[in-house]
Amino acid sequence: MNFKQIEAFRAVMTTRSMTAAAGLMHTSQPNVSRWISMLEKKVGFVLFQRSGTRLIPTAEAEAFHADVERAFLGLESLGESAESIRRRGTGLLRVGVVGSIAQCVMPDAIELLRRTAPDVPIVVNMERSHVVAKWTATGYCDIGFVSVPSELPGLRFERIHTAHGVGIVPSSHRLADRRLLRPSDFDGEAFISLPAESINRAEIDRSLRDSSRVLSIETPYATTICTMVGKGLGVSIVNPMVSRALRMPELREIPLSRKVEFHSYAVTSDHFPTGALARRMAECVRRTFEGLAA
Repeated sequence: MNFKQIEAFRAVMTTRSMTAAAGLMHTSQPNVSRWISMLEKKVGFVLFQRSGTRLIPTAEAEAFHADVERAFLGLESLGESAESIRRRGTGLLRVGVVGSIAQCVMPDAIELLRRTAPDVPIVVNMERSHVVAKWTATGYCDIGFVSVPSELPGLRFERIHTAHGVGIVPSSHRLADRRLLRPSDFDGEAFISLPAESINRAEIDRSLRDSSRVLSIETPYATTICTMVGKGLGVSIVNPMVSRALRMPELREIPLSRKVEFHSYAVTSDHFPTGALARRMAECVRRTFEGLAA
């Protein structure tokens, strides 16, 4: 597939029309139609179905579009990077981070870094661990912070923090006064969970294998889980770094009888030198973790 095909696909997703997409791209409707047809042959599935004069994306097109948008965001970030280099030279720090660290650790870590590097432009990109690892492997990011190590060659993963998971319940919940939560305490409770493919989800599932909880909601972000628990939508198990960083008075944090470990890693590439700014960022992230743990 080539850039024109992807650009045509993105334009049709936006306009739901070959003609309107052609107008956006300053080309003809037959060109757009041909590019979409070529892309469908390349990806191996139908992208659009007709409904009168409008085009309706298939479920496969919607899923593909999400990745396309992430790729275009990356291109926009590269443009911003080039502009920063033109304005300030090479003093730019590009960081890839998983959601929980981006939302709960990075703000304080960047505040620490700003004390010694007040003018350095920083680009923070948030994605899941395997994507952050790819960004670091290709040099798109100078350093990454992930919760799961990858098997990609040429990467170094340094564990910078390990936390023991905690149960979280609404402060008015029947379990809120417990000093320790056992698997049986979750019986019959609506449970808000990480996605099924998550390694942390697998750890939680193993710890609760003897319980009969009710899996009611899935979401990839621990911050969202905490917010939902605070609204009384269920109970959960999370990395305590997240619940402590959010400082939500409506949440009660309770230790678990079975250990669930959440690890955090700094990832760097053997193929690209780790600069002084990236090393300082890693130290600031480590110190922020220590502060939350204390």
